[in-house]
Amino acid sequence: MAEKVVVYGSGCKRCQQLKANAEKAVAEKGLGVKVDYVTDMGEIATKGFMSMPVLEIDGKAVVSGRVPDAAEISMLL
Repeated sequence: MAEKVVVYGSGCKRCQQLKANAEKAVAEKGLGVKVDYVTDMGEIATKGFMSMPVLEIDGKAVVSGRVPDAAEISMLL
């Protein structure tokens, strides 16, 4: 069960869609976890992410450079 979910991105439409999909997946699973959204490019650079958006679950980047739907994210949780 995921305890921390973070979306990293520049704030573009795709990044916002990933956040919305992640929030939907978290809600459907009833996890009660807040999905954080990081747009600070300095923080993103320190993580070494090159392709946005990125979905990180419990400190591990599980999706990069694409926007999976809520069903796929639910399987990753």
